Amino acid sequence: MQQIITTTYTPDEFDEKIAAVVERVVRPILEAAVQPPHSPKLLTRNETARFLGISLPTLHDWTVNGKITANRIGTRVRYYQTDVEAALHKIKTAKN
Repeated sequence: MQQIITTTYTPDEFDEKIAAVVERVVRPILEAAVQPPHSPKLLTRNETARFLGISLPTLHDWTVNGKITANRIGTRVRYYQTDVEAALHKIKTAKN
């Protein structure tokens, strides 16, 4: 058997109760959606060449010619995935 409990609220109290529940439920969802994006993924030369479907010498040529931007981290060369995707889009657009 279910128990039913009734309580009387004024309209203002009822509004406050509803607002509190909505706040408790909706705030975590909004905070998760508004969090800053994660830092972009860094790709190695091999990963970048594989992603673009080109050889390492072609990747080197594209980097030297400025078609794609490389980043030197210490002695290593890395490419931000977002930069690679933007360069790929730019290259595809230039072909059309």
